[in-house]
Amino acid sequence: MEAIIAPVIDIDRERCTTPFACKKCLQICPTAVLAVHETRMVRLEETDKYLPGTYRLRIAYRDKCSGCNRCVDVCPEDAITVRMLEEVGA
Repeated sequence: MEAIIAPVIDIDRERCTTPFACKKCLQICPTAVLAVHETRMVRLEETDKYLPGTYRLRIAYRDKCSGCNRCVDVCPEDAITVRMLEEVGA
């Protein structure tokens, strides 16, 4: 059985405050590793995607990450880092 080597992806939430308004990392990722989820919701009221902290970027499928660093390169806030780890165990 082979071990799955998945990169470690870190998101600086202090820098990435409006991911749904930006969407650059979501659009450029060839394997759709990242996703956005809503953190504030008011019933019967539209959520403002430009309001900081309303949406949060998360890693949905870390095991699908190829480590291409396209998300790192395109992020205007330098909020994403991707590190490849050495295989731990076989």
